[in-house]
Amino acid sequence: MMDVGQLMLRGTLYEEILSGNPPKTFEELTIFMDGLDFVVEQWLASIVPHAHMDGDACDADASEILMAVIGCRFAITDFLTSEKPETDFFGVMEAIKELKQQFITMAKPYLHRKFLSDWYLDLPVKVQLSFKHLHLVKIQEDRLRWQDGSLRK
Repeated sequence: MMDVGQLMLRGTLYEEILSGNPPKTFEELTIFMDGLDFVVEQWLASIVPHAHMDGDACDADASEILMAVIGCRFAITDFLTSEKPETDFFGVMEAIKELKQQFITMAKPYLHRKFLSDWYLDLPVKVQLSFKHLHLVKIQEDRLRWQDGSLRK
């Protein structure tokens, strides 16, 4: 049986970034998103041993959650780093919405541990806050480049 600290990746390289403030740089957000993979793995490892849980259903849930993490990571990376992104702002927001929905699945079995269930629910919110911050930074940088003429044709 895992304790809350193990589920929250305490004592790992991801503890500080997952439990701290939302990431402020793209590099921090990348590490944060990588940490979500491990959060899902720990969640699955903690759920499967319970007799009342269907292991196959838990594996399917974990796969869906990981796909949401991957989709969100791709959408954000594409939007923020590509010259001609395939994903627009609303596509990123949709990916984050899906991530939030999937993390509800993780929080439900731990409603009796409010601190842990709230932590699970806060993780995708931190992704959203980080993305919005990075988007504003990008807008400001583009505006400055436009003003100094480096973006003009």
